[in-house]
Formats: sequence, C-alpha cells, structure tokens
Amino acid sequence: MSRATIIAFYGPKAVTGKALDTIAEAIDKHTDLPVSNETFGEDPASGVVKYGMVYYSLGEGLPHRMRGAHEYEKFTFSKDIKSIVYGNVEVKDQSVYTSMYYALINDEGFKIDNGSMGGDPAEGTFKIATVVYFNGTGAAKETSAKEGESIKWS
Repeated sequence: MSRATIIAFYGPKAVTGKALDTIAEAIDKHTDLPVSNETFGEDPASGVVKYGMVYYSLGEGLPHRMRGAHEYEKFTFSKDIKSIVYGNVEVKDQSVYTSMYYALINDEGFKIDNGSMGGDPAEGTFKIATVVYFNGTGAAKETSAKEGESIKWS
C-alpha cells in the first residue's frame, strides 16, 4: 500500500516513518495491529492512555476507511470490504462501505436494496450485489445477494 493513501495519528502526534510502514504492511496483509508505544516507536504522551486513528483507502477512487482503537487494543485490518458492485456498477458511496463494514464485523446480514446501496444504478431492472471482502482469514472472499435479499458472510 502506498503510504500516500494513509494518514495516521497516535495520541497527539501524526505517525510517520517506520511506524507508517508498519501500518501499511498490516493493511496490505489484512492483519490486525496492536495500538502501543512499541508499534509506533515512541510514547508521545507519557502517562496518558492514547487513541490511535488510521485513515486509508484500498485503491484509487475507492472510499476511505477509518480504524480507531485505544492503546492496548488493536486496529482491525483483518476484516474489510474490498469492493462492492451493485447492478453491474461499482459502488463508491462511503456510507455504503461503512454500513457494510459494520455488518461484517458484527456478523450481521446486510439487506440489499436501492436504499442500502446508495441509489438505483439501473432503474427498472433486477439487480445483484457482489461484495469482495476480508473476514479475518487473510484471503479475499466473495459473496452475492439478489435485490431484496441479505448479504451473508462466510
């Protein structure tokens, strides 16, 4: 992953250098990453529990993602939505990615309809949604659901 597509903060400080490379590697490998002084190479606010934030995109033109976690927790990069196609059109609506991500991490179904998918890309036609995602196993998976049905995560 290009470091240019990542913005990260740990406590009051922007993340740079080797720590940014570590974040990029975790995103690329779809592995979780501990939020700790060791991960970021320093303690920017001694004696205070920090919060980390990472903003990133999995590709040009795709919506940005955000991961946040308190110190001693983990950034969850092992679960993510790589791409969404609805009615043969790639979905780029940030709110659709966010809603679908929360359904994935909570292992909930996601109802496919024009409202949940950010609009109707092909009025008057029956549509199918296809989602490529990561569910913690490291390998990308694909699932589909017809309009009116729900996406199920395996």
